[in-house]
Amino acid sequence: MRKGKILDRRVYRPGQTLFHEGDQAWAAFLIESGEVEILRSAGDRHEVVLATVGAGELIGEMGLIDKCPRSATARSVGMTVVQVINEQNFSRLLANAEPGLVALLKVLLCRLRASNETVSAQSCLMAESRLVAERFDRDGDDEIRPTVN
Repeated sequence: MRKGKILDRRVYRPGQTLFHEGDQAWAAFLIESGEVEILRSAGDRHEVVLATVGAGELIGEMGLIDKCPRSATARSVGMTVVQVINEQNFSRLLANAEPGLVALLKVLLCRLRASNETVSAQSCLMAESRLVAERFDRDGDDEIRPTVN
């Protein structure tokens, strides 16, 4: 009896989204070629690039391990080929792993999610600071004055 295939090959065009922040995880993606940006929303219409990953990298696994919603959005930078491993097959791999390893992964994911939250919050503050700075003009005497439009 032949086993079913675990991976499903997919091609994404530049700018195409693999998954969205907040979605329920349904698969993990092994990047075969190309690049994928991992983004978080940071306030109104602002995105923070947390990482750009390429061939050989696995993305989207966090939600499959801890059953939490996606912590970020993944978007292809250029033509990108991925191998998709669905939730059922990923769960089967986890079930066969050592329990201590799975527990360690869950602890590390918790820490990574907290770090991602911190980076997003800091980036949002930086973006707001830039907007405020753009509204003011320094004239060299260290006094900030509103810009007249």
